[in-house]
Amino acid sequence: MLYTGQILILIAILNNFLNVFLFFFLKKNSNFIKQIFITSSRLNALLILLAFLFLIFLYVSSDFRNLNVFFNSHSDKPLIYKISGVWGNHEGSLLLWILIMSVYNFVFSLNKSLDENLKNMTIFFQTIMTTSFILFMLLTSNPFIINFSNPNEGLGLNPVLQDPALAIHPPLLYIGYVGFSLVLSLAVSGMLTNKINTAWIKTTKQYSIFCWAMLTLGITVGSYWAYYELGWGGWWFWDPVENVSLMPWLTGLALIHSLQIINNNSYIKNWVIFLSILCFSLSLLGTFIVRSGVLMSVHAFASDSHRGMFILIIFFLITGFSFLVFLIKPDNTQRNPQSLVFNKYSTLIINNIVMTVACFTILLGTIYPIILESINNQRITVGAPYFNSTVIPIVLPGLLLMAIAPALSWKKNRINDFKYYLYIFFALLIICIVIYFLSNYNPWGIIGIAVGLWVLFPSIIQLIKIIVKKDIAKNKIPGLTSHIGMGILILGVTISSVWQKETINNLKIGEEILLENYSIKLKNVKEEVKNNYIRMMGNFKIFENNVEIGEIYSEKRYYPVSQTVTTEAGIMHKFDKDIYIVIGENISDNEWLIKIYFNPFVSFIWLGALITVLGGIISLRKI
Repeated sequence: MLYTGQILILIAILNNFLNVFLFFFLKKNSNFIKQIFITSSRLNALLILLAFLFLIFLYVSSDFRNLNVFFNSHSDKPLIYKISGVWGNHEGSLLLWILIMSVYNFVFSLNKSLDENLKNMTIFFQTIMTTSFILFMLLTSNPFIINFSNPNEGLGLNPVLQDPALAIHPPLLYIGYVGFSLVLSLAVSGMLTNKINTAWIKTTKQYSIFCWAMLTLGITVGSYWAYYELGWGGWWFWDPVENVSLMPWLTGLALIHSLQIINNNSYIKNWVIFLSILCFSLSLLGTFIVRSGVLMSVHAFASDSHRGMFILIIFFLITGFSFLVFLIKPDNTQRNPQSLVFNKYSTLIINNIVMTVACFTILLGTIYPIILESINNQRITVGAPYFNSTVIPIVLPGLLLMAIAPALSWKKNRINDFKYYLYIFFALLIICIVIYFLSNYNPWGIIGIAVGLWVLFPSIIQLIKIIVKKDIAKNKIPGLTSHIGMGILILGVTISSVWQKETINNLKIGEEILLENYSIKLKNVKEEVKNNYIRMMGNFKIFENNVEIGEIYSEKRYYPVSQTVTTEAGIMHKFDKDIYIVIGENISDNEWLIKIYFNPFVSFIWLGALITVLGGIISLRKI
């Protein structure tokens, strides 16, 4: 029974070899071989799914004869963490990666709109990439290795990962990350078959938008987890692993906007192919950083240089081959360059450039420590000051154009209702200047609010016009929805970052702390024993104008199996603010170190991100 998963994986890789072999014998009249080829590609997904479900079964049944289960689970774990423990480690998460690649290939095999040669070649490339990861797993990261010591208990899952948000965060990220592999396969196949036509554009657009939306959702869940779990009061730390998730997000954003242009001007085709390759290439690079140990991160899965080298080889083979085809394959498409005028086409081009430059700026800050360490053996960290001072100014022009792009014409050198946008812009500009000179507010805060409102209001105006007039251009609704979400997100990021209040005090039971208009009183601290951890929980009463409005529980958790302590911040969520409390060390029998944060409008960050995702999902129905 223990060997079932291993057997399924071996059958899957043999099936993939058969699939690759059959590809070279596909002929127009060989319907039998074509059917076997398609069936084989679908069978791979079924075999990997069964192997993955079998690994889940081993975790749920706490079968510690499996070495992966022994190292990452414990019989006292709640069911949700036994299941999430499957992908809460390097080996299991790699199997999840392979499963998602196979599922994408399965779903794509059902496509009936694409040219048959293009479809078969895309399946072929996707199968090759899947096979390379299966080999990587079997040779360096096998989740089905037998534990011959036959222990009675496991070592337990990393306590930081024992959280509902972290249970769904990796799968969502992977659905986005890994999905871009199919976009890359489509790009390479389109070049080799010269079939980058309307059907190719439609299919690529569907998968690109879906992958980008899932990646956005995964990043959002991860940032919310960091906010309440890590106890530092923030939601983004510019951690290397956060950065590598942001890079394919930025290039994916450029890609889905470029796919809007390609129907109107074929000159952009090569740029779309370049971005299609780049998205998954950056995902692979991020995987190398996460799993090689070259950079330290709370998110890192592994620190094995041999595994890192294997991933690096896969990265160079896939990326190198794809860009080689991109460089040598002639482009026979007749191009129709447009003059540089102020229309939707030009604004989307500028937005693409902005997002790409921002992406490579983040890439430079992320890999610079690796390069420097390899030269002089000194490890440094590039932190928030670098990213805040470089990335934010770069993306500002793209954000300003985001507000007016939906109202622009594709060809005409004009903007609909141009004067109204000028009124809004100058009104915001004047208000910001007045506030800046009459107050001591952070100028970046004023700029951020202005940009957020600039993105938000024109998008709302355009959406209202479409709804009220029952405009035939209803295909603009998904884009406007996403832009509204981005405007709300920018406001949340700006206000919560610039106007955050923080206080750190030693507090005795019964004492109070004043912050803004609130009084926070430490009522008691008690200890409780749970199934798999011991928690020390502080109970805080919250008063506003001497009236009690609620209470907050902040915890420190100790996990005996791994001998690890984690933080669970206590948060009172309000629409326009969060009161955020972290209980620290016990100074004396009756006194505790307490950190309190006042985070205004921080909920706008996740609200805006979810609205942006909603816009992406809606757009799938409009394609």
